[in-house]
Amino acid sequence: MLFSVHFSLVFGQELKEPTPIHLEGVTINEETTIELNDHWEFYWNTFIKPGNFNNTEPFSIVSLKNWTEFKATKTANLPSFGYATYRLKIDIPKVRPHVSLYFPAAYSSSKIWINGRFFSEMGKVGTTKSATLHRRFSQIIPLNTDETHFEIVIQVANFYHNKGGIDKPLILGTSHHLHDLKAKRIMADMIFIGCLGFIGIFFLLFYVLYWNKDKAVLYFAILCISLSYMALSDRYAPFTVIFESISFILLTKFEYFTLFLAGTFGSLFFNNIFTNFIYKAYSKVILFSFYVLVLLIIFLNPPHFTKLLIPFLSLMIINLVYVTYVIIKAIIAKRLESILLLVSMVLGSIIFITHIFFFLGENGNAIIYVNFGYIVVFLLLSMLLMKRFSDSFLELEKSKEIALLQKKEITAQSNQLVNANFELEESLTLLENYNAELDDFNHIVSHDLKTPLVSVHALVSFIEEDLKDTLNLETKEHLNLLKDVVARMDALINGLLNYSKIAKGNKQKEPFSLYQLLHKVKGVVDHQNLHIIELPAKDVEIYANKIELDHLFQNLLSNAIKHNDKAQTIIQISVIEKPNEYLFTVSDNGPGIDPKYHDKIFKMFSQLNVSNDVKSTGIGLAIVKKIVTENHGTITLDSDEGKGIRISFTWRIK
Repeated sequence: MLFSVHFSLVFGQELKEPTPIHLEGVTINEETTIELNDHWEFYWNTFIKPGNFNNTEPFSIVSLKNWTEFKATKTANLPSFGYATYRLKIDIPKVRPHVSLYFPAAYSSSKIWINGRFFSEMGKVGTTKSATLHRRFSQIIPLNTDETHFEIVIQVANFYHNKGGIDKPLILGTSHHLHDLKAKRIMADMIFIGCLGFIGIFFLLFYVLYWNKDKAVLYFAILCISLSYMALSDRYAPFTVIFESISFILLTKFEYFTLFLAGTFGSLFFNNIFTNFIYKAYSKVILFSFYVLVLLIIFLNPPHFTKLLIPFLSLMIINLVYVTYVIIKAIIAKRLESILLLVSMVLGSIIFITHIFFFLGENGNAIIYVNFGYIVVFLLLSMLLMKRFSDSFLELEKSKEIALLQKKEITAQSNQLVNANFELEESLTLLENYNAELDDFNHIVSHDLKTPLVSVHALVSFIEEDLKDTLNLETKEHLNLLKDVVARMDALINGLLNYSKIAKGNKQKEPFSLYQLLHKVKGVVDHQNLHIIELPAKDVEIYANKIELDHLFQNLLSNAIKHNDKAQTIIQISVIEKPNEYLFTVSDNGPGIDPKYHDKIFKMFSQLNVSNDVKSTGIGLAIVKKIVTENHGTITLDSDEGKGIRISFTWRIK
């Protein structure tokens, strides 16, 4: 049963000492609570002790609310900072249970007398900021069972908060009922503070020691710890008990900092959960707002920093609307965690509305249910984090399985590579043996085979010299034929040696003038200037292996001159520079080659209709093709019988 006593305020009139509030006719039972909210005498900027009021007129007759709402003049209200005395007289029935007076925590230091007897002081009241020690506690004051008339005198001083004075009504009720409400309040607070603190510390340690890959865990831990500290500091202020002289302004600033920290990290937690659905600058806006609020807390003096609560709550309401919008987007996108978060938000909103608008302090069990509901909300959010951890753990397990499979594959491939390396080493050894044998073969060819040929050629020459006067014509022809055969054999051996040395030659590249190279080759193959060899009109700076290119052009030009059937050989050389290669072309006016023999002429020992006058080994064009192929190029031949030959080949630049 709730009784409220209401009286009209008296302003601007001659005030006499008010008569007491008569409650003799009110039946007080175990469930009765009476709000002593109205008809308080208010004495501004003066401290009056019981017995000293005499005929002092009060500044006003007021209700218990923030004194900044009281009119100092017709146009201005009272300031936040100041001090005052409140007085109220009440009469209660003689026949009653034992009753007590509940004094709520106020944003001020206070000092209480009942019936002239000093009862308690919260902090230290003073007329200046330096003389005042702010403390904020609620308390239950038992009333004398033998008395029915009570004078309540309260001195109040405020020099730190934007709210001044007593802003909540005193409650008169049975001692048993008030202590029962206080016990249940403590129980509800311990459920909230203990569970939330445990959840926060658990996730903080979990993040630091085990799973620092998910920032959402850290944000949620800081959110829980901040809310737990706020609840503990707001209602029990343990640091003011432990450190009696600590600045209450400093503690209040830290309390506001913790509040802003909770809102910021709650927003960052949400941002981390739905990164893909949130505007990219969201986290920057949140952090910027937090930094601004913290700086204002640090540099603003009281009572200004205590006014930051309204803009912060406004920001959080806007943030909540945006969060709801993003969650709906995530649900449409079939994100399962968004459903769990939405359920948590809806449940939390219902509990908050119930707490603010429907919970009336007389129902002690309700606050236990409300705080338990808050814990359920945070447990749901904890489940969301554990689901994220579970998903990450499953992905990690899958990654480990994939890694094991890849490791097995790598091991198998490594074994194959070891075998391949072993085979390669054997092949390299075999190749080295082949190269050694080839070197031996070249040595044999260049020394053991050529030496007898030189001897035979010399012997034939000696025979011709010794018998030149006695030799008949037929014998001379036979000896000349023998020398030609020896010369061809020598040319064949030289061709084979040149062919075998191509792959083993110096592969170093260098820049040089194509015109100078071709001019030198021209002097070698046509030192008597019997033929026409047209060089490219424009000189080109070539980057290639100079020795190989020199050898290649010597073979092509020599071959064109050797097999030409005209009185004068005409050879044209051209070059085109492309992005990655050079395109060379050598054409002549020779007899040409039938297209059916085009592929054959680049093979070893290939000779087409070679007369006895042409000393050909059939190796020259084979050497040309091998040089081009070794340099990653291609060679083509364009010719018709009787119309000359056009040979084109490419040469890679790099």
